[in-house]
Amino acid sequence: MEWRTALPELSPLAQRMVQVLAQEQQARAGQAVALVRIAKCLDAPASSVLRELAMLNGRLQQAQQPAWVVADASEGRWMLALTAAGAVAAAQIAEA
Repeated sequence: MEWRTALPELSPLAQRMVQVLAQEQQARAGQAVALVRIAKCLDAPASSVLRELAMLNGRLQQAQQPAWVVADASEGRWMLALTAAGAVAAAQIAEA
């Protein structure tokens, strides 16, 4: 399935979040990454990262596109992971 479509309008934080998550996940052989790790890489509060994630996925849902990032609470820690659509989007963002 191909998700390569026009990217929704993204805030600078959302763009960086997707890129950093892609890099961190790739460095971990595709494993989910702790929210606090992503927040630290972005030099942003974890609450801001979660808020940005919610807004991003909300915009995608309105455009009837699949979510790019999933958040899951595992062993008391929030973990983030790119979906297949998110990996495609991260590559598109990197190309731009």
